[in-house]
Amino acid sequence: MKSKLIQGFLLLSAMILFISCEHPMVLETEVHEDGSLTRTITFEKEDSTVALKNIFGIDSINGWVVTSTQLPVEKTKETGSSKVQYRVQFRKNFGSVDDMNHELNPEADTLFRVRATFEKKFRWFYTYIKYSETILPVNRFKKIDPSDYLNQEDFQFIDRLPAEGKSISKADSLYLQLLNVKIGETYANMAIFNEEFDILTELVGRQHLDQWQDTILRKKEYIYNHVDKMKGEGDFALQMADSLKIPLKRAQAIADLKELSKGLNDRVSFMGFANDGKFINSITMPWDVMDTNADSVSGNKLVWRPLVTKFLFREYEMYAESRRMNAWALIVSAAVVLLTLFVWRRNA
Repeated sequence: MKSKLIQGFLLLSAMILFISCEHPMVLETEVHEDGSLTRTITFEKEDSTVALKNIFGIDSINGWVVTSTQLPVEKTKETGSSKVQYRVQFRKNFGSVDDMNHELNPEADTLFRVRATFEKKFRWFYTYIKYSETILPVNRFKKIDPSDYLNQEDFQFIDRLPAEGKSISKADSLYLQLLNVKIGETYANMAIFNEEFDILTELVGRQHLDQWQDTILRKKEYIYNHVDKMKGEGDFALQMADSLKIPLKRAQAIADLKELSKGLNDRVSFMGFANDGKFINSITMPWDVMDTNADSVSGNKLVWRPLVTKFLFREYEMYAESRRMNAWALIVSAAVVLLTLFVWRRNA
């Protein structure tokens, strides 16, 4: 059976080509003027198990109110079989952004991370609130730096990609195809090679076959050339050891491989789910909106529909600023003006 590794890499390529997504998610935040927040996360079409395990790491045990609604049964296009899906919604009130960040921005490689900020400023006639949410990169490969494979032009192109569902020019479509090759073949292959190469050397090292380490180093190109066609093999490192005729003790190697590859498999499983997502993020501000980078605005509600590409390698910030007139400041200012005029006329 193909492991989850291949899913992650295929999705890295597929999302660049704007294929239809399998995991629609709606993220909503209602910002209150006292700094408290109401956060809602909805999985639109998922298995019921998402209520217990999901990429945000949230559940009812941590105080989230969870509601699950079964959706009308639809037949899949591929097999024609029916699949039961649910709309699962999580809702929770937070006293501050610090409380929300503690739960939704953990130090974890396998969770979707969002960092929020809240700033309130008094400027006599107006009080301003600036609120932002920043999605942290979903790329979780650790051995290589994406900037070694993508140049500044690539990142600028990603930054100006339109919202989900918007059309792009033919020239941009061509550039997108080239970027797809760079990410899906060059970067992804090298990322998986580096991770698997370390697993292979560790497998050999644990069995004290140090004399074979030089062989592994000499055969780096040989191993790399097998990455593209063996991305989905969960026992890639073990197969390479067999191919190089390294005399590993089989039972021990299988047990060690399970331990060594777990972190990589978990990270790739997360990336696969996140990369296959269609995200809608909305923020409702308490007062009139003065500034934002939202894709659309309706009154005090702002909506973003970012492609996953936006936050694949770099942070993606969504911000809004609103203000409220201070009625008492107007009254005090008017009183001061009237008092000044009164004194001036009296002394005239």
